[in-house]
Amino acid sequence: MSKLNKRKSKDVFSEGIIAGRTTTKAGKYTNEDLLRRVTMANLLWESTYYQTADAIQKQMDKLLKLVDPEYIADLAVEIRFEQKLRHTPIYLALALYRDHRATELCEQTLTKICTRPDMTIDTIAMAKVVLPNIKIKKGRIRNIPNCVKRGLAKAFNHYDYYQISKYKKTNLEISLVDVVNLCHPKPTQTNEQALHDLVRDQITPPETWEVGLSQGKDKRKTFIDLIDNKKLGALATLRNLRNMIQAEVPRGTIIKALTNVKSSMLTPLNFLAAARYAPEYSMHINMAMERSFARYKIPGTTIIALDVSGSMGALTSKLSDFSRLDLGFALMALACYIFEDPILVYTAGSDVRRKGKHMIAPTMSGLDMAKDWAKIRGQIGGGGIFNRQLSKWLIDEGHAKDADRLVVLSDSQDIDAMWNKTQVKADLTPYKTSYIIDISHHTHGIKTGNWTAEINGWSDKLFHYIYALERTKQ
Repeated sequence: MSKLNKRKSKDVFSEGIIAGRTTTKAGKYTNEDLLRRVTMANLLWESTYYQTADAIQKQMDKLLKLVDPEYIADLAVEIRFEQKLRHTPIYLALALYRDHRATELCEQTLTKICTRPDMTIDTIAMAKVVLPNIKIKKGRIRNIPNCVKRGLAKAFNHYDYYQISKYKKTNLEISLVDVVNLCHPKPTQTNEQALHDLVRDQITPPETWEVGLSQGKDKRKTFIDLIDNKKLGALATLRNLRNMIQAEVPRGTIIKALTNVKSSMLTPLNFLAAARYAPEYSMHINMAMERSFARYKIPGTTIIALDVSGSMGALTSKLSDFSRLDLGFALMALACYIFEDPILVYTAGSDVRRKGKHMIAPTMSGLDMAKDWAKIRGQIGGGGIFNRQLSKWLIDEGHAKDADRLVVLSDSQDIDAMWNKTQVKADLTPYKTSYIIDISHHTHGIKTGNWTAEINGWSDKLFHYIYALERTKQ
């Protein structure tokens, strides 16, 4: 009788760097997947906890040469409007010309993503770094590709007098008038007067809080007038709460300003920063956050597990005031508005003992849950996340039996997967759907293949994705 060989299951792992060390338990990704990871959650040219800026840049440049240009163009638009990043999409647009000579795609992408006039200035400044032979001296710009000029010229169709006046940037090496003189945008009904006044240095300063305060106007009166006339934007309101408090703007007026905050271009971190600077307005900040993001409820009971391990405490970049844990808390706060019945869990453990530890978190209101994270870590340790052990604990403690879905917020440094030779997959059988969300952008993450979806990034859009995905399955 002949011996039959058992069919080998398809390996979902590959060799890669996770948590600063090479492991054979890294996720197996396509070039497109890897490019999404390295671009969707990064801040261009900034180092992270595990990778230097140079290493990130080298990986990005390598992948940009290997990926189809249409994919790069679509990714640039998604990063701009879904992830709300400014510089990375510009880099991708310029790479379309540098790496693929995709002139038409480069032009179209720049037109779409340059939603503010100062982004045209950023494009020229970045072109000096990304593209060869670009020369800039005293506002004179040479050797810019024609596709870049055409893309920026068409982008001016988005801008009105107020925007062109606000972002003329005469204090930089390149000003907005230099860009106009370079690409010669065709005047439209919306911007004709602004372009006329800009090139003749006759443009009227916009009525903004920056202009008002720089002209020596009374801070208190300036803020009150802007709020009463609804001329203080959503982001400006959040960023100026401390300034308004110091200027003794009446509390009722500040609440009025916060009541007007509702914008899809904000991020959860904008609200977390505001809550830190003005905790006495936290209730109204939370309400504004709910208005901006919670457009629906995802039905059922959802377990939301937040990784509070040591690596989550690292800053997202050297220039940032926020850690990955801040991102996690902001997303967890947002999740409480979107999911109908959330159960909050904190998880970490001990890397030395390779033992996870978990606890149910009190369901607090909004961003207030971020206040006790140091105390939480002291209770359950600062080791990495243990997804297999977490899933078993949820089942053993009875939390999984009535839950419809599991959502894990982590930086994908799964100690169970890195060290365990056999059992590495979390038991997700109790749930209809399950999601692991990687808010970092390492070279690789854990990709075991048994989750409904493995999501990279940290914007509010990840919950929109869950909502849309589950509706399509109904």
